[in-house]
Amino acid sequence: MNQPMPFHHPIVIEPPDAPEYLSHMGIAVPDVTAAIQAGDVSARNMTTHHPVTAAGLMRWIYVVGTMRERLAVTKLWVGDDPKNRPISQRKDGTYTLSVVGGNEITGIIDNPRGPSAARRRGKATEEAVNDMVPLITVQALRGSARADESDVRKQPPQGPWFLVYHRDTNAVRMEISLPLGFEDGQFTGWNVRVILDEWRPDSDSARPRDIGGQDVNFKVVEVG
Repeated sequence: MNQPMPFHHPIVIEPPDAPEYLSHMGIAVPDVTAAIQAGDVSARNMTTHHPVTAAGLMRWIYVVGTMRERLAVTKLWVGDDPKNRPISQRKDGTYTLSVVGGNEITGIIDNPRGPSAARRRGKATEEAVNDMVPLITVQALRGSARADESDVRKQPPQGPWFLVYHRDTNAVRMEISLPLGFEDGQFTGWNVRVILDEWRPDSDSARPRDIGGQDVNFKVVEVG
């Protein structure tokens, strides 16, 4: 039987402070919102004639594409695809940003643990998280002076950050967060969670929730 994931309280940056905090990374909240909106529009274009996973997959594709395009315009970030895993990377090597669909805890401020990925992730994500060790970890913070946590609240630690989103009935909740680690296809917790205001479509009508397909893992195999 699998043991429960170790528990750590992440540092939480709440929505009013998110724009300034993310600006230190070169991420603008309107760009994140634009990516979430593009994903929602694409997902809503799927009909009952499409495969049941189409809406979730198309949402992820358009969030990834729009987010990477917006970041590239800043000239601070460049797109990369290590092991076919689409990411954005800061040119100075300080940060990476990936996109993943999250569970219903995504964007909930007062949840003590934070979200999990909606679907278990593959080896490429595990390597990306565990091989790029953040400069400041929760374990270090708990054993050091309180001023260290204050420093993290002022400046995002280096490392592999994730835009995590969840399409609920009437809105998309989202956060940009730094994982604590990764094991058995799932995040083990979070160092820092930057919670953004939820995004709601212009129409008041509720949309169906995504059914799977938030993102994909695959490897290219040479055939010969």
